[in-house]
Amino acid sequence: MTDVVVEDAAVSHETGYVQSREEQARGLIRYYSAWSFGAGIVPVPVIDMLLVMGVQVQMLRKMSDLYDIPFSDHVVKNLLAALLGGLVPEALSAGAVGQALRAVPGVGPVLGVLTMPTFSAAATYAVGHVFIQHFESGGTFLTFQPEKVRGHFRRVFEAAKADPTLNPAKELVKTATKAKTV
Repeated sequence: MTDVVVEDAAVSHETGYVQSREEQARGLIRYYSAWSFGAGIVPVPVIDMLLVMGVQVQMLRKMSDLYDIPFSDHVVKNLLAALLGGLVPEALSAGAVGQALRAVPGVGPVLGVLTMPTFSAAATYAVGHVFIQHFESGGTFLTFQPEKVRGHFRRVFEAAKADPTLNPAKELVKTATKAKTV
């Protein structure tokens, strides 16, 4: 638990460890990525995406507090829509693939349920990292240009989908697959 903030750093009373603002922001990303994973479990296609966007808005609200940047719910939602716009077809297909995978006997239900949560956590992770980079370079929500960071966002997103430390789904799928083959 962070108890004291001193010039862009937090000091824990328990350990005395000094955590930089960027480390704190990375902690927020991990926290909200986990929440996005949970929101992605909701089996109703449009509702799950709305929940994930709400989690992302909240993450950016907390990051704006951390970086002392004025927050506007309307501006942030528009920025997220512009940044994530290219992922909408992929999100919809992830939901459809998840539904189709559920029909596979044995591991199908596990694989199907974990498709959208993995996508959601990776998207939130990538959003967070793109905004850390922007805020660390002195940017604000008003100076953010989604079209200029879309390539970086996509690279971070793809890496996050493959990262088993970010997505518990990877380990669950591996465990379920091993159990079924034994």
